[in-house]
Amino acid sequence: MTYAGRHTVSVISVLALILCVACRNEKITLTYIANCGFIIESADNKIIVDGLFRFGHNRYQTPDTGVIRMITSGGEPFQGIDLILVTHTHVDHFDRRLVTACMENNPGAALICPSQAVDSLRVDSLSFLKIKDRIIQCNPDPDTSQCIRHGELEIHACRFQHTGGERFADTEHLAFLISGKGGTVFHSGDIDPYKTGDYSGIRINEHNPDIGLLNEDYSKPENAGLAAEFINARNNVAMHLPESQNAVWADTVRKNPHLFRNPFIFTRSLEKKSF
Repeated sequence: MTYAGRHTVSVISVLALILCVACRNEKITLTYIANCGFIIESADNKIIVDGLFRFGHNRYQTPDTGVIRMITSGGEPFQGIDLILVTHTHVDHFDRRLVTACMENNPGAALICPSQAVDSLRVDSLSFLKIKDRIIQCNPDPDTSQCIRHGELEIHACRFQHTGGERFADTEHLAFLISGKGGTVFHSGDIDPYKTGDYSGIRINEHNPDIGLLNEDYSKPENAGLAAEFINARNNVAMHLPESQNAVWADTVRKNPHLFRNPFIFTRSLEKKSF
């Protein structure tokens, strides 16, 4: 090989190394909306999961009137949205008018949701006509998963039993494994961690999510082993806890650092953290 040839190979190698380091250093930023609602943001994508809702059963944190105005007007951080994900239609996760408003304010955004959410959106027929072509209805069989590609994102919608037993047996409930250039995030929705024995979909723990968003049951200290075994996230974020329990959870994991890898809990609406 000539000197020039060796020099060219060397330059290419250096560039490849720089690109590799840049990819590894790309961050995922979470913006907490309330309860199970988050904006998940990387350099290439901005996703809302379960953040477009109003009510919390007098138990869970809800978006205040200022945040609701931001959602309905399309103000920051509710602009530039690429994708909206809805796990199920319970009022502490989903409000059809807020979802429609966010879709209308973000004409490039797609929506992935179960058919029960689509049926709810159809009630406002004129608004539904404006957004229906951007809705991806997703209904995998119970205990299975469905892969959906959206641009450079790969989303696995996983059908699980909603926590609460027979009371919610008819609820179409999804959890989402979201993978992109920035990394992988798992949003558990309202999974019942005791009802996953029959699950045969994508193996979440094998993907070592960078962030696991853990609902009230998975984030219980006594269920830390279940979260580690089934989800196996590098960073574990508790969500869907009664507001009164946030400080208790933070204190518990501080005193017991072996329970969850890199534990964190958001306490303020629109609080941000990069991982």
